[in-house]
Amino acid sequence: MKLISRRNISGALVNVGVTRGSTIFLMTDLAKVGAIPGVKTRDSFCAVYLDAIRDVIGTDGTIVMPTYTTQVARFDMEFIWEETPTILGLLPEFLRRQSGALRSLHPLYSVTALGEKQTFICSNNSTTNFGWNSPFHRMLQTETRVVTIGLPSGYIMGMAHQLEAMCGLPYVYNKLLKWVPIVRGRKVNKSFSATVRHLDLAFSYDLARHVRVMRKQKNVNSAVLGGSWVHSAKYTTVFDSAAKQLADDPFYLLKEPPKFIENKIPFDGATAGRDGIADNNPNKANWAGFYLGGSQDPGGDESDLWA
Repeated sequence: MKLISRRNISGALVNVGVTRGSTIFLMTDLAKVGAIPGVKTRDSFCAVYLDAIRDVIGTDGTIVMPTYTTQVARFDMEFIWEETPTILGLLPEFLRRQSGALRSLHPLYSVTALGEKQTFICSNNSTTNFGWNSPFHRMLQTETRVVTIGLPSGYIMGMAHQLEAMCGLPYVYNKLLKWVPIVRGRKVNKSFSATVRHLDLAFSYDLARHVRVMRKQKNVNSAVLGGSWVHSAKYTTVFDSAAKQLADDPFYLLKEPPKFIENKIPFDGATAGRDGIADNNPNKANWAGFYLGGSQDPGGDESDLWA
């Protein structure tokens, strides 16, 4: 295994475009990168990485990492905001435990941030995992860079699920969650949801396809670090360019379209008899009444206006 140093890490980050004041959304797999001489514990190993990142972004920069806890849903566990560990490895868990770091509240898809913009990204969020006012939406509103260390370049598409949620793609759905955060011993009184895949709908991703497109456009930077790579791109560039492709092809992120089954959700066909319209004759149905009144009446304040 190759040896690396704090200076090697910070140098690689600079080489891929990270600068002082940067906000970075970081994903890592440190197993293949290299050993750090003199480091004997997991925490001291992670501390070298965190220090190297801070050397580059400074006190006015922000590091954001996913601290997902999907084990909560898989095994029907409680999500204790202050305690439940992430399943995503050493560095995200180390960041989560740092004094002053801020974790968002989503019981399955939290992120943890440390730095200048941590409050903007991780507080007062919506109850969706990837939708409007989620931490991922907030990162779109800042000059965030996606950075990967030790991972294949396809992980530059780390916001792929956000694209699925915000572009309304047909192979995912919004799941109402039974789990809520427990904060300081009390359950948060809100309903949380998550954009997730249909479990009985098989498909595989091909995220590297868009990375190759962006690399041809010179929108992806890469640098060697030890026995692996550091990759980086602007968050908005990745998102906007992929969203443009998805506007023409909703299966752009996949190797091939899923094999949908007709008359089964999400490809569930005609709605007559299931949609609340009493008359199933298309020539007689009261379309105006359906959309503007009747069982779908949205209500109004006209009585207040007449008063």
